[in-house]
Amino acid sequence: MQSILPPVIAHRGAPRAAPENTLAAFAAARTAGAGWVEFDVMLSRDGVPVVHHDDDLQRLAGVPQAVAELTAAELQALDLGTRFDPAFAGEGLPTLEMVVGALAVLGLGANVEIKPAPGRERDTARAALAVLHRCWPRRLPPPLISSFSAASLEVAQAEAESWPRGYLVEELPPDWREQTGRLGCTALHLDFEPLSLEQLDAIRAAGLRTAVYTVNDPAVAARLYAWGVDCIITDVPELILPLAG
Repeated sequence: MQSILPPVIAHRGAPRAAPENTLAAFAAARTAGAGWVEFDVMLSRDGVPVVHHDDDLQRLAGVPQAVAELTAAELQALDLGTRFDPAFAGEGLPTLEMVVGALAVLGLGANVEIKPAPGRERDTARAALAVLHRCWPRRLPPPLISSFSAASLEVAQAEAESWPRGYLVEELPPDWREQTGRLGCTALHLDFEPLSLEQLDAIRAAGLRTAVYTVNDPAVAARLYAWGVDCIITDVPELILPLAG
C-alpha cells in the first residue's frame, strides 16, 4: 500500500472563503494553492453518499433535521450558501460523486473521511468506496481514507486494500500501535493540541506518518513541522502552504 500524505491538506475545502464541504469551497482551496482537500462523507436516508460534516443541517442550512433523515434529492435542494454569504446563495450540498467530478476538473487529491451516523459505520464505508471505485480519476493519487470508526476502516481495508488509510483520533490512545496495525493504516490523524513531541517520536519510530488538525496559526504550524509532523490539515491553506517547504 502506497503511503501518501501531502504536507498540507485543505480542511473541508477553504471554509473561510466559501461554505465548507461545497463545490465552491473546493474550488477556493485550489485557488489558494492547495493540492489536496479533506472532506466528510455521510449517507442520506436513501443510502447515497453525500459530503457534509455535521450530523444535522442546522449550522449551515438552518434546518434542524439530520442528514440521515433526508433523501439525497432533498439534501441537494438545500441552500448552504446564503447563511455563509449571500454571494453564495444557492450553493448546494453535494453528493460524493459530484465532489469527485469536481476534484477531477480541479486536479485535487483528497483525504476522504468516512463520517457515519451511529449504526451505519459499515454501510457508509461500503457506499462511499463503491462511488470512489467507480468514479475516482486514475490521473489523481489514490484517495486517502480516514475515519474515527474502526468498523469503517475495516471495510476500507477489505474493499480498498491498496488505498492508504489514516486512523483518526483526538488524543493518542494507549492501543494505537495495535489498532493501526490491525487496520493496516499508514498514518495517524490527530488533534494537534494534546500531541507531544515524545508521542510524535514514538509514532514515527513505529513507521507511521502523522497528519494533525486543525492548524490555522502559522507559528504553530512552523513548530509542528519542526517537530517532524508530515501533514497539516488547515482551514487556511494560503497561510500554511508557504511553511511546508
